[in-house]
Amino acid sequence: MIPFGSTPSPREKLEHWLEEALEPTGRLPFSFRYGGSPSAGLLRTCAFTKEVRALDAGADRITAAYQLADGLQATVQCTYYKDTPAVEWSLSFRNNGGKNSAVLEHVKPLDLGVEYSPFRTAGTQQYGAHDNILYYSGGSDCKADDFLPLQEILHYISNKGSMHFGSLNGRPTSGSHGCFPYFNLKTQDCGVILALAWGGQWELDLQLQAREPGSSAACFRFSGGMPGTRLFLLPGEQISTPRVLVMPWSGEVDDAQNSFRRHMLRRHHPHIDGRPVRLPVSATCWGTDEQDHLRQLELIERSGLPVDAYWIDAGWYGKPGTHCNEKTSNDWSDNVGYHEHDPLRYPDGLRPVSDRARALGMKFLLWFEHERAVYGTPATLEHPEFFLGERKKGAHLILNLGDPKAWQWMFNNISTKITDYGIDILRVDHNVDPLAAWEANDPPGRHGITQIRCVEGFYRLWDALLERHPGLVIDNCASGGRRLEFEAMGRSVALFRTDYSCYTDNSPTGHQMMTCGLGKWVPVSSPGGSFSDRYTFRSMMNQGISISVGEIEAALNDPDRLAELRAMFAELERVRDLYAADLYPLTNVTVCNRDWLAYELCDPAKNRAAVVCFRREECPFEASRFRLKGLRPASAYRVEDAGSGETVVRTGRSLMEEGLPVTLGQPRSSALLYIDPDASL
Repeated sequence: MIPFGSTPSPREKLEHWLEEALEPTGRLPFSFRYGGSPSAGLLRTCAFTKEVRALDAGADRITAAYQLADGLQATVQCTYYKDTPAVEWSLSFRNNGGKNSAVLEHVKPLDLGVEYSPFRTAGTQQYGAHDNILYYSGGSDCKADDFLPLQEILHYISNKGSMHFGSLNGRPTSGSHGCFPYFNLKTQDCGVILALAWGGQWELDLQLQAREPGSSAACFRFSGGMPGTRLFLLPGEQISTPRVLVMPWSGEVDDAQNSFRRHMLRRHHPHIDGRPVRLPVSATCWGTDEQDHLRQLELIERSGLPVDAYWIDAGWYGKPGTHCNEKTSNDWSDNVGYHEHDPLRYPDGLRPVSDRARALGMKFLLWFEHERAVYGTPATLEHPEFFLGERKKGAHLILNLGDPKAWQWMFNNISTKITDYGIDILRVDHNVDPLAAWEANDPPGRHGITQIRCVEGFYRLWDALLERHPGLVIDNCASGGRRLEFEAMGRSVALFRTDYSCYTDNSPTGHQMMTCGLGKWVPVSSPGGSFSDRYTFRSMMNQGISISVGEIEAALNDPDRLAELRAMFAELERVRDLYAADLYPLTNVTVCNRDWLAYELCDPAKNRAAVVCFRREECPFEASRFRLKGLRPASAYRVEDAGSGETVVRTGRSLMEEGLPVTLGQPRSSALLYIDPDASL
C-alpha cells in the first residue's frame, strides 16, 4: 500500500514500499487466479528469486520471479526511476512445465492500495481541505471534448462503492465514453499518479473504502489490466500483460502533473542521438501524383514559412484508375490493403518527392495503415491467412500481428518502403476497432490470447522498424488520438492528435481545451486543420503544428495573408520549445464558449515562460488576472505582448502573488505574452 501523507517524501515512500512490495509473503501489487485459487495464497509457498541491477544512472531494474510447483512462472520486471521518482512494472507468465497449464484468469497487473486522507462527512460537491479527488481525462472520439479533463470528489458518504474505467473496442484511448488510462489521485496535500499501458483493451476498477489484510488503514484499491483473460498456456509458452506506472507525489496537483510530463519526456518520448524528438511544423497534402508534389514543394519554398516536414497523407497507393488521389472520394479507404504506389501517378515511386523535400530542408512523411485491409485488396487475396475478420466484400479485416509469418511479411513490406521511398517519418494510422475480430479468433479455452499476441506484435513491429532504420520517427495516428498509452508514446509522437480536425465545424474552443487536457499526460502533440486567423492559430499552437499546402498556395496569391501567416509562425517559433516544459492551466479547462481559457508554459531551467489567453466567443468578461507559477520570486521579468509589442517589467514574486492582468476588449480574442528574464531591476 502507498501510504498517505506529505512525509516521508515520495522517493522515501517508493523506496520503503519497494523493500517489501515484491516479496511473496507481502501484499503484492498484482493479482491473478490460477487453477481456481487466488495468487495471494499460491505465491506464499512458491520458489522465489529477486535480482537488482542498475539500468542507467537514474534507474534500477528489479526482476522478481515466482515459480509454482506445476511449472507456471510469474515474473515481474520492475523499474525504479530514482530521478522522477516513479516505478513501473510489467507482469508476464511462462509455462515451464511439460503439459498445458491450469486456467489462468482474472489477471490484474495492477492491484494496489493507496491510503487516503480522512474523509469529510458532508455529502456536498464543494471542495474541502481533506477531499480525496480523482483526476483523469476522457478519450478521443473526433469531438470537441476529446481529452476533456474530468474529476471525481470521493466522499465518505458516497453513492458509489466503486468506479469502473476502460477503453472501447480495442483501441486504448478511444471514445468519449471511454477514458485515458492515466489517473491522478489527490489525497489532501499529496497523491499518486497511476497509468496503464496496453495497445488494446484495458480496464481499471477503483474500490472505495477498502482495507489491507492485517492492517487497520483504509485505502482506495486500484485494480486493472486487460479484461476477460481466461486461458491455459502451452508448454514453453509466455504471455505479456499491460504495463503499470505508479508515481507518488506531494505538494500541488499541477506540480505533480509537470513531474509526470518530465518523466514522459525522459522515458516515454522518442530520442534520436540522445535528444528528444522535436515535433515538426508540417505542410500536409493528399496522395495526388509526383508532379503535383514537386510543384507543391516549390510553393512551400517560395512561401518562406518554416516548414520542417512534407506530409503526404492517404491516397498515394491503389491500382491505376482508382480515385485514391481525390480527397473527396472514399477510394482512399476502400483501397486500404494496396501496399504499392499507383504506377501511373508515381512512375518512379515516392523517392523523387522525398529527395526533393530533403533538398529543400524538409523531412518526408508518408501515411500507412498496415493493420487494416479491405477484403478484396491484394493483401487479403495473396495472404488471406494473415487477416482476422469476416471475409466479405468491403469488410475491414485486421492483420494478425500475433502470427509470426504475418508479422514478418508486414515488417519486410514496411521496411522496404522506408528504404525505397526515403521515408523519414512513418505515419501509422489505425481506423478500425479490433476487439471483436481478436475475440472471434480465440480458440476454445484460450480467451484473450489473440489480443495478447497482436499487442505484443504491435510493440515488436515498431521496435524492429526503429532498430532497422536509425533516425526514423513514427507518427502515432489511430483515427487521431486513439492509441496514446505510454508504451506506444515511448516509440512514437502524435502529429495529428484528433480527427476532430478533419471536420469543417471543428472549433478553436476544442483545440484550446485539448492542449491542456491532453497535455497533462502526453506532453507534446500536434494539431492539424485550417487557421483562418490568429485566434484560431493560437488555439492550435503546440510544439508541432500542420498547415495544408492548399492554404499555403492561397496565401501566395494574397500578400496580406502570407504576411499574417509568417507573423503567426514567428510567434510559434518563439514559444515552441516551451510546450515541452511545464504546463500550468490558469483557468478551468472547459469547452464552454462563455469562459476564458488560459495556460502558462514555464521552463524553470531557462527561467522563461509564456502565457496564452483566450476570451471565447460568448464570454461577457473583458478582463482577468492570472497568478503565474514556476517563476523565481526574486528575478525580474520582461512581459511582452506578442500582438502590440508593449512591455512591462515585473518581479516573479509579483507575477505569482498579485497576478498578471489581461484585458481583451472583444469576444473571440486572444493574447500571447512572452515572459523573459530582465536585468533592469
